[in-house]
This record gives sequence, structure tokens and C-alpha cells, in this order.
Amino acid sequence: MPDRINKAPAPLSPKVQEVTSVDTLLPIARQIVKRPHHQNLDGLNLKPGQKVLMIVDSTNDRLVQEAFEIAIPEAGGKLEKIMLHGYPDLKEPVELVDAMFSRNWWPDWVWAAVKKADIVFQGAMLKTAHTPNLPAATRSFVDMEWTADLLASNYETFPIQVRDAIDKSAWQSYVYAKDVELIDLEGTELRVKLTKADWDEDMVRMKKRLGLPYMPSHLNIPFAFKNSEGTLAASSLTFGGIVPRVKMTVKGGRVTEVIGGGGYGDTLRRSFEQFSHLTSPRNPEPGVNWVSTFGICTHPKARRAAFLDSLRGSARIHGHAFGHRRSGVIHTAIGAGVVDNTYKIIRHVDQYFTTIIADGKKVMDQGHLLALDDPEVHKVAEKYGDPGQLLAEEWIPAVSGVNAP
Repeated sequence: MPDRINKAPAPLSPKVQEVTSVDTLLPIARQIVKRPHHQNLDGLNLKPGQKVLMIVDSTNDRLVQEAFEIAIPEAGGKLEKIMLHGYPDLKEPVELVDAMFSRNWWPDWVWAAVKKADIVFQGAMLKTAHTPNLPAATRSFVDMEWTADLLASNYETFPIQVRDAIDKSAWQSYVYAKDVELIDLEGTELRVKLTKADWDEDMVRMKKRLGLPYMPSHLNIPFAFKNSEGTLAASSLTFGGIVPRVKMTVKGGRVTEVIGGGGYGDTLRRSFEQFSHLTSPRNPEPGVNWVSTFGICTHPKARRAAFLDSLRGSARIHGHAFGHRRSGVIHTAIGAGVVDNTYKIIRHVDQYFTTIIADGKKVMDQGHLLALDDPEVHKVAEKYGDPGQLLAEEWIPAVSGVNAP
């Protein structure tokens, strides 16, 4: 592995004013209601007369709800709303992950209502990709993963053509690489060896699901389970929050040792032992300690919610997790296995200052996605404004021991 030299940029956050009126949110809510859905850029593509079921809980931002309660009927939709209790007292990261994320905790009567809707617009924390035993009618799910300041942010108005150009450039810079290194300033040092068959298998799966060889704004590195070694370190749970830094030894694609991490580290060690018998279709052997996903996120305007400390439950998960979409963030999954009809074990962490080297060529440099500097991407961005401003990252997190005390 190359030497790790800390060139991490200083923390950066845009000046964000608190949204106090639904009028601020209505213009973008009206766009979202009418626009088609793009991966990681939600749209309802609502047609007049369609039935929209809004499912929220007591922690979701009320102004966000109000904006869509106006915009959906305006566009001709027939809106019904379900308000669940949720988990209004939860703030601790590990509890948020274990109590809410990847748990099918909606009561049966809610699922009965889901089957009658044309579009399910939901903010009561549920990730369809990670929730077991969902009813069949999940194709119409659209997530409401916003606080008011995130709905009003530059993320939602960023030109989709520019985002797609970033994705294409980044993907072309490492696709079919045989040797991929990931070095992060928190301590990650991983090497993944890949074959053409690994790439082809992953691309076939993605094309079947999305029509592209990669997931837009969340590009993938196929994980060759038997050919990955090193250390994985992180202090951010994607769907929970900040925890003491955890370091995991990876051998043959699975975590063999967990060091530190406070309560999260304890949870990993306990779950690895408790659920060592669980299987998953993509894992070569039983166990929930397989490193199963590397996602390279590509959106320069993504950030965390500005008022995160005041949030609880679903809103806190959404407010923190939105930041993992930012360009240059590596989103890593460890797992997975279905425990029972309502609970799937899978753990997600983020790395913010990673250098990726693919067959000797840099793809990312300490959290900066080099595709943002591609002249071809800048040509596309010029059609929509100043490329320097459009492609500039608006938010850089403060990470203890890296660019903050």
C-alpha cells in the first residue's frame, strides 16, 4: 500500500437558513411530484387520478409533508396519509440502525393499504432494498428522505445530465480494473483483486435491474469475496450517525477481527457470532461478516441535514444518511442475512477521505472524485452554468483525527 499523507481538506458546510414556511418548499415539491424517478433522485411521475399513499411517522419533517400534501392534489393525485408513531425517542446511532433500518416494522393494516395505492410515498424509515419479506407491490415505492433544508438544497435542482456525465466519467476510469486499492485517512487499507468475470457478473445484474452497468450516483466496485485483504476503518454509520472509530481486519472478503468502535464494535462482534449461520444468495458461505458492497458516490451537492442535532427517529436517519451520497464518499456494506420475517442483518459504513487506485491509476484522491475535474464533464456542466460552481463540493464533514480534533 502507498504511504498515507494527510491532504484532507478542512471541514466545509454551506450557510443554511432554517426553513420556516411551506412556501419555500413548494416549487421543488411540485417538480418532484411531476418528474420521472431517477435512481437517487426521486420523482413521483404522477398522472392525474393516481392514488398516492403517504406513509410517515411522528419524527418526519412536518413542512416536507405539508409541501407534498399541497403539490400532490394540485397535480391531480388522490392523496391518503398514514401517520405512524415511529421511534421519536431514538437518537443513538446503533439503536437507530437496529431498531429501525432494515426492519419491516409496519403493521399489517399498513401493508394492506399499500396494495391499494398506485404510488407509495414513504418517510417512515424503511429501505426496500434491505427489508425482508416485503409485499409484492413495491415497484411504486418512492422515499421521502428529506428534512426541510435538504429538500430546499442544491441537490434536488442539480442537472441530471451533469450527474450522469460524472457517473460515466468515473465509471470509465476504473471499469475492468484487475487490482483496486482503497486507502482512507481513517485507517482503511484494502486491496481487491478482480477478474473480467467478476465485472461481467456484476454488470449483468445491474443492467437487469437498472438498464445500466452501474447504479447512477452510487457506482459499484464488484467485491470478489475470496480476493480481498486489508483493514476497513470507519466512524460513520450510514443509517445511524457518528460512532467511535472501528477498525476491521478483512481476510478473504470477510471481517475476521473487530477493533474498537464502542457500542457499534460490540454490536458487530456479537452479531458476527450470533448470526454466523445465516446465509445470503450473494455470499459464498454462511455468516454476516462478509464485506458485500463498495459504492462510489458521485453527487457534489449532497450533504447532511444542517440541523441534525435536533432530529430523532426516521428524520435523524434521513438527515445523516443523505450525506453519504456526496461525491467521493465510499459506502460500504457488511452482511447480510435474514434473521426472521421482519429483520435483516446488514451494516453500512462510510469513508470520507479515500484514495482509490485502479491498476495504478487514481480514481479518487483523499475523498475528491477526479471525474469532477474531467474536461468532458465540464463541457456538459457549461450548458447549465459555471462548471466551477456546479462541480464544487458544498460539504466536507469534520472527521475526528483526520481534519478535526
